[in-house]
Order: sequence, then structure tokens, then C-alpha cells
Amino acid sequence: MKANKGRPRDPERVLHMLTAARHIEQFLQGKTFRDFTTDILLQSAVERQFDILGEAASHVSVGTQQLWPSVDWQETKDFRNLIAHEYFRVDQAKVWQVGQQLIPGLRLVLETLFADLDQQFGPDAGV
Repeated sequence: MKANKGRPRDPERVLHMLTAARHIEQFLQGKTFRDFTTDILLQSAVERQFDILGEAASHVSVGTQQLWPSVDWQETKDFRNLIAHEYFRVDQAKVWQVGQQLIPGLRLVLETLFADLDQQFGPDAGV
């Protein structure tokens, strides 16, 4: 049975988050801060993945969010809103810092969360 109106359920939304986190890591791998600040295409790609990450987080159920407090759900959504709506205030040093320092740990948590949800809800998608 599909979720209401065909909207993705928590497993799909968490998979979207996980995929975005993986892309951020992939895009930044082997890059320096100078590479990042001088490459508008790289900046745009990373920011787009943060947009996806935060938007997907905003659609994960409150119940799942409460069960997984190790994910800073509100900060994830807030960072997405900054990038999407207050693009003129985006500090590339902050984007770099979050991408380098927070995303690897978040990815690990999301992998565990997705596996847990996948087991509860059934195999909606593979990792």
C-alpha cells in the first residue's frame, strides 16, 4: 500500500538525505578550501545537495525524528532554508566546514537509520 497521495515515506526521505550526504562527500573529496571557493560549479553542486538534504529532513515524520535525536533535524532544515532562501547570506567557509566536518558523521548515522527504517517498513530501496 502506498503512502498518502504517493508521497515518499520516511525510508525514501532518509534515503534522499543519505544520497545527498554521500554526494557532498564525493564532491568535496580531494578538494581544498581554495578549490571550493574558486569553483562556482562545485559550490553550486554542494549547495544543491544541502538543499535536498534539508528538504528531505523536513518531511521525515516527527516520530522518526524523536527516535533519532542524534540527527540535528532542525539545524539540517535551517541550513537548507539559509541556502535556498537567504542565498545572499551564505558563508562559503561555513558550507565547507559543514561539508567536511559534519557530513561524514551524519552519513554514518543516516546509513544506520535507513537500515533500521528499511527493516521496519520493508525494502523500499537499496543502499
